[in-house]
Amino acid sequence: MPTDAARGPETHKGFTMNFHHKLNLALLGVVCTGSSVAQVELQPSSSPYYIGASQAFTREDNIFRTPDGQPEISDTYSTTSLLAGVNQPIGRQRLFANAALSRNLFRDNSQLNNTAYDLDAGVDWATIEKLSGTLSYATRRNLARYGVDDGPTLTTERNEERSQQLLARVQYGMASLLSLEGTAIHRKLDYSAASYAFKELRQNSLGLRVLYRPSGLLTLGAGVRGTDGRYPSAIQSAPGVFEEDAFDRRDFDLSAVWAATGLSRLTARLSYSKEDHDRLQSRDFSGVTGALSWAYAATGKLNFITDLIRDTGSENSFNSFSSGASTSGNTNRISNAVRLRATYDATAKIRFGTDLKYQKRDLVNTFALTGGTSTQTGNDKTTEFGLTGRYKPTRNAEIECGVGREKRTTSSPISYAYSAGKASCQAQLIFQ
Repeated sequence: MPTDAARGPETHKGFTMNFHHKLNLALLGVVCTGSSVAQVELQPSSSPYYIGASQAFTREDNIFRTPDGQPEISDTYSTTSLLAGVNQPIGRQRLFANAALSRNLFRDNSQLNNTAYDLDAGVDWATIEKLSGTLSYATRRNLARYGVDDGPTLTTERNEERSQQLLARVQYGMASLLSLEGTAIHRKLDYSAASYAFKELRQNSLGLRVLYRPSGLLTLGAGVRGTDGRYPSAIQSAPGVFEEDAFDRRDFDLSAVWAATGLSRLTARLSYSKEDHDRLQSRDFSGVTGALSWAYAATGKLNFITDLIRDTGSENSFNSFSSGASTSGNTNRISNAVRLRATYDATAKIRFGTDLKYQKRDLVNTFALTGGTSTQTGNDKTTEFGLTGRYKPTRNAEIECGVGREKRTTSSPISYAYSAGKASCQAQLIFQ
């Protein structure tokens, strides 16, 4: 049940338990359901600081994502969160930080009680000349979502997921016609439950790209990325003895950001990717990956966002850092997903939203097996749908409720079919 945070000049995201407002390849993005972060829309203010609190209650009818035909376990849990942040310009620089600390309490399954946190902090900097960049650190801990990966093994123990990212980005050229951008990223993913150790991941990447801005409405890019990673406990060679699977990935990227009109914005990346694994060679991939996002304001009250994404499991494991989706250890070979979102502002205080997602994963057996690994393959398909309603009586307070349903189908022996639903409500108070 991953959490996520994103920073911005006027936004903060606070925990609820499972969902995020951007593309989430594993969950349904319904506010206040699972270990997620809900978007807090702050009004312009002279103060760069904010503090707040939120309280959410969620009901799930299949909390462990039990396979179809087996007894399902339902539960209700409470999420109490403290929120704080800063967005402070200092000359040409900008310091930012968003933090949330949450306590999650389950009514019937108290073994799942946990404390989650979410921190995103850093600095945007610029010089008098043509240099600018970002240095940031993000970390989050939350209850991992059950049933997210392939395989027949189920667990009801508490399993906390912790993800970290350290990012440095430097750009030469700033707003000129041509600019050069370099990026270095270190990522890490860990689990508290020993049965999930095979999904733990370490990753380092370097990227370099050229940006071309023929106009204020269009930015084109071309570049290369290199990633070296490893799964430290990918293979169990003997009881209690694990061996790692190291991999390298190389990408050639083409990108574009096009503000076609004041009502439409398109962001796209198309890549040729090649990923090679030392031990789990069934995860090797060579082909096209990419992402596309189209935001369209049909009217002053009605807005649509369409997202498409195709990528490997090693990259999808860190979606919360790269594209805003929830982090969740992901060992599939390749996945394709589409997400459609719409919001309607009925009044200045009332907003309704809908969220529809579909994902198809190409799977390989990624479990630690004594003496070796399996070469079983297959695929599964997951459909998720959610509805939300928000009431904002004042600039500092809001109440949001949502319902959602998710269903997975498969014919593969290394995945399983399930269905799950949830309903939730959250009250939030922010002072700036």
